[in-house]
Amino acid sequence: MLEVFGSTETCVFASRRPAVDEDWSLYDKVVLHPQPDGTAVEAPQLDVPITLADIVSLADGGRRFRLRGRHADMLEIAGKRASLADLSRRLLAVPGVQDGVVFQLDDGDALGVHRIAALAVAPGLDEHAILDALRRAIDPLFLPRPLRLVRALPRNETGKLPRAALLELLHRHD
Repeated sequence: MLEVFGSTETCVFASRRPAVDEDWSLYDKVVLHPQPDGTAVEAPQLDVPITLADIVSLADGGRRFRLRGRHADMLEIAGKRASLADLSRRLLAVPGVQDGVVFQLDDGDALGVHRIAALAVAPGLDEHAILDALRRAIDPLFLPRPLRLVRALPRNETGKLPRAALLELLHRHD
């Protein structure tokens, strides 16, 4: 399978074979410029560089990149950074977790830090087993608190997880 990467604004500018490599290969004459709030894309089809919200790390002299998350998806706690998408991916990698999501709560603590919560569909597991597995995979600063087990995630008709529905399901289990 060949997977392509791009956006409405940039058109396709990279591809990869996900069964073979996690890194994306840039098309000829495409240059990426990572920035704190995203990545600027220079490509022959663009009159001017376009900045996307995607955070990347470059490899192979800038000809390949790995997607690290999106600017809106990035968390910073105690000077450390993590991506909500990556944290969710690590939750889904826990054996026995069938579905799950990690998300940031709205209310910050006294220092303004917003806690991270998670919902998981994992029949046969308890919260402690999942948290123990996550402790081995992520920095303890990014452990979801709370983590709630649910029967199903509140996906809408397009498969997305509306924030209001996540918060409602989380608070229903408080």
